[in-house]
Amino acid sequence: MQKSSLLIVFIVSLLTSACWKKNDPNPDGSISNMAVSAKKNNDEVTLGISAYTFKSPVGPEPTTFDEAEVWISEEASGYSNMKLAYTTKQKTLKLENLKPDKTYYVAVKGTKNGKKTEFSKAIMFITSSLKPISALVETTRNYYMKGSANSPYLAYVDEQTGEVVLKNWQDKSTRVLFKNIQSKWYQVKGFYAQGSRLFLETGKNNNSERAFEYYDIAAQKFVPIEIPANARVWNYSFSPDGSKLAYTDYSRQGLYIYDITNKVDKLFSNDSFFYSFNWSADGKHIFALRNKVYSGPTIKEIVKYDVSNASQVPTSVFEWPDETIAWVTFSPKEDYVLFGSYVANSADLWICELKSKKLWQISDIGNFGWVSDKEFFVNGNKAENEVTYKTYKYTMP
Repeated sequence: MQKSSLLIVFIVSLLTSACWKKNDPNPDGSISNMAVSAKKNNDEVTLGISAYTFKSPVGPEPTTFDEAEVWISEEASGYSNMKLAYTTKQKTLKLENLKPDKTYYVAVKGTKNGKKTEFSKAIMFITSSLKPISALVETTRNYYMKGSANSPYLAYVDEQTGEVVLKNWQDKSTRVLFKNIQSKWYQVKGFYAQGSRLFLETGKNNNSERAFEYYDIAAQKFVPIEIPANARVWNYSFSPDGSKLAYTDYSRQGLYIYDITNKVDKLFSNDSFFYSFNWSADGKHIFALRNKVYSGPTIKEIVKYDVSNASQVPTSVFEWPDETIAWVTFSPKEDYVLFGSYVANSADLWICELKSKKLWQISDIGNFGWVSDKEFFVNGNKAENEVTYKTYKYTMP
C-alpha cells in the first residue's frame, strides 16, 4: 500500500476519533467531542488532548476546553475499567509512573462553561519500545522509500527534486535513476529477485491507468513489464521473484494472479475484500488484510492463502483490535510483522512477534521495511534543529 493511502486512512481515523458518534451542530461553539492521542519518545509517553465542536453540518472544528479529565486502565479495555488519573488544563500531558511492557487504554472527558462531555474514543498504547541501533542514511524529505532484505539498497523519490534515488546503505553510494516530470514519473514499489530488481509504478493513457517497469540494478536499465491488455489494475503485489502479479481490477471483482513469464491471467478468488495483500517470502502464499468474520469492521485480521490451492480456506495469522491498520509487512522468515496503525491516534509503527504476540510501538514514522530477517528500517520525521531526515535501523531482541 502506498504511503498516501496510509495517510488517508490515518486522517480519516483522526476525524473519526474526534467525532466518533453522530453530532448535531453546536452554533455556540460548545464541545461536541474530545479526542486524545499518545506519542512515544523512547520510554516517555505524552498525551495530546483536543476538543472539537460542530458549528455546522460540514464537519468538526477545533475548539478550547477549560479542563480535561484523563482516565486510564492497565491491560483491560473498556470505559468501566478506567480510573480517573489526571485533571489538566493543558493540551499535552506527560504520563508518569508507567510500568514496563504493559498495555494501557486512555480516554478523556472535557469541560467547558460548566458542561462536561462524554468519554472520547479510547486509544491504546504500549510501553514496550525499541531503540535504533544505527542511522542507515540521511536524505532530504522523501516518499515511497523501500528496502531490501537481500541487498544493501534503499530506494525512494526525493520530494524536492522528483529524483528516483537508489542508495547503498553499506558503502553510502548514491545513484540517481530518473528525474520525475509530469509526462513521465515513477513511484518506488519494492525490491524483488533477491534485491536485484527495483519495481516501479508509472502511468499510461495520460496517467489514467497504472503501468509497471523494473530497474535492473546490475544492467542499469529500465525494463517494461507487460500486463494483460484488459487489466485495469487497482491494488497489487508482485511475487518475490518478480514472475507473478497479484492484483484486483477496477472492472472485475476478485483477486487475479498474472503469470508474467507465461502471460497467463487467472482468477484466484472471487472474494471482494482484497484491498491490502502481499506475497510471502517464498512465493507460495498470499497474506490478505480483512475484517474478521462475524466481528464487524473494528477487528481486523491477516489471513494466509495457499496460492496452489485457491479452494482452501485461508488460515488466520494475526488479529488487530482497530480498523486503522495498513502497510502490513512480514519478515522474510515470517517471525515478525510490521504495520502502521492509528490505534493511539498517532501515526505509529507497530511490531508483533507472531509466536508470542508481543508488541512494540514506535511513534512518528514515515516509511519502514525489512533489511534482513530480524532488522528493519524506519524513515521518520526530522527534529526541529535538524536539516536532514534520518533513516534508522532497528533490530529485534
